[in-house]
Amino acid sequence: MSNSEQIEYWNGEAGERWAREDETMARLLHPVSTALLDHAAIEGCLNALDIGCGGGSQSMMLAARLGPNARVLGLDISEPMLEVAHGKIAGIGEHMADTTFLHADAATHTFETNDFDLIFSRFGVMFFDDPAAAFSNIRKALRSQARLAFSCWQSLQDNDWARIPLRVALQHLPPPEAQDPHAPGPFALADPQRVEAILQASGFRDIAVESFARDIRFGEASTLSKSVRKLVLIGPVGRLIAGQEPDVLERIFTSMEEVLAPYYREGALHLPVAIWFVTATTD
Repeated sequence: MSNSEQIEYWNGEAGERWAREDETMARLLHPVSTALLDHAAIEGCLNALDIGCGGGSQSMMLAARLGPNARVLGLDISEPMLEVAHGKIAGIGEHMADTTFLHADAATHTFETNDFDLIFSRFGVMFFDDPAAAFSNIRKALRSQARLAFSCWQSLQDNDWARIPLRVALQHLPPPEAQDPHAPGPFALADPQRVEAILQASGFRDIAVESFARDIRFGEASTLSKSVRKLVLIGPVGRLIAGQEPDVLERIFTSMEEVLAPYYREGALHLPVAIWFVTATTD
């Protein structure tokens, strides 16, 4: 998708669906947010930008880490999710950074030059149609000796939460047209060498890409059937099966339940994830 298509997508049904599921997604991704905050070494930062803040859960965690003398700006292209984020502002305590949210596209927004000393993002930077230009634009907003820290997915093949449902669905559907593996999407930054090259071209240095892997609870629900359907909503297979006839969907879901049954316990699917934690600095 182009940036304009991404904006349309995340302000339509997809953004509304993710807004409705914000509490579930915040809980699901809380271990990732915590680990990324620990990894990012953000102590001493006072002005942070959270790119792709969504419903704002990680912005709140960032605000708690930075403390009352700091400020956090959460930025996202999705108005439905930002409505959820704005609702969290009332919960900011005296121990937290001043936090605001902005509807804007980080790839093209005109930031104040040398404004931030930290750029933070949990899965919010993989959707740029021109990532080098986007990161160059973001770089202008950073002060000297500022930090960049973000998470992005490793390859589809290393992420069973997405790979297994996609593989099962393709047993019942014709394969989609081949796509550029670097096209905007969840796995656009899966190649660590490409990530390093993009950041170097955008003016960053001290670039480090480190692996983070663990099991995550997906599709929290009272039954395997409901859990599988919840998983499909947040994975790339959702777009593949959109608009399919009910009988086709039923065959797909039945097959998924058979394959994913060993992963279902304690009211959720426990599936391994493979993530890159990327850090860099400015001169």
